[in-house]
Amino acid sequence: MGTALWHEYAQMLSLAVAVLERADPEPPWPLVLAELTRELHSPAASLAQARYAERTGRVEAWRTARPVSPGLLDSLMARQLRAGNPLVAHYASTPDRTPRTASELMGERSWLRSRSHRLARGTLGAHMLAIPLPAPAGVARGFVLHHERDDFTPEERAYAARVQPLLVGIDCHYRALARWRAAPGPPAEPAPVPAGTGGGAGVRVASTERAVEAGLTPRQHAVLTLLAKALPATAIAHRLHISPRTAHKHIEGIYRRLGTCDRLSTVMRAQSMGLLPLPEPVEQ
Repeated sequence: MGTALWHEYAQMLSLAVAVLERADPEPPWPLVLAELTRELHSPAASLAQARYAERTGRVEAWRTARPVSPGLLDSLMARQLRAGNPLVAHYASTPDRTPRTASELMGERSWLRSRSHRLARGTLGAHMLAIPLPAPAGVARGFVLHHERDDFTPEERAYAARVQPLLVGIDCHYRALARWRAAPGPPAEPAPVPAGTGGGAGVRVASTERAVEAGLTPRQHAVLTLLAKALPATAIAHRLHISPRTAHKHIEGIYRRLGTCDRLSTVMRAQSMGLLPLPEPVEQ
């Protein structure tokens, strides 16, 4: 594996390790999608599943450069299914789980002339790459990423294939947790609500108090909050009206305080400590 590809893979590996050390009820799909869109230079990505024969599906989580509503995404999925999207057709009808692009499955010329391509070109992005997850026969489930102009490069496709086992591991972990929680048994003691969950001013106050207890300054806590939104150091600097160099120094200080070495593990650690709110539950 090349040095650049290894660095990109190490970021997702760090996230997978952090996830498997926790027992939170909700999958960290927002963080996963943030990592995928950054490494694959994609303006839009989603986690979805579909039954191709019935032409039905749903979007479980998504990340887009421009705000979109769940209703719009569901409408786009329905239209893609009616247009005969090649990714859904392939993974719902074959046991193949190799990450593939739409143009690879249809041939570039056929893909560029297809209804599915025209629909993608006018919405989330003209070129599509799927990273499938395990699913029953007849069901396609996985991540779909978009490029607006150029197709995905061989290096990007190699990255997708490399991180796929990590994504499958995360998904299997949370499916096992869901089955365990749904299994019949004696009534469980009510779980305490972690500091930093929920909404409103109380959450911000609790998170700020925990940050002080962890040795973070108010500025570091503000930087940490923006790290959780997958903003790079330059964007954080712009948002907080500080220099990029100062933003990097704050990030390094956060890493030292939390005992982490990268953004993903830092956000996961901060959430477990109550310094950040946990991700909102994904609507089913």
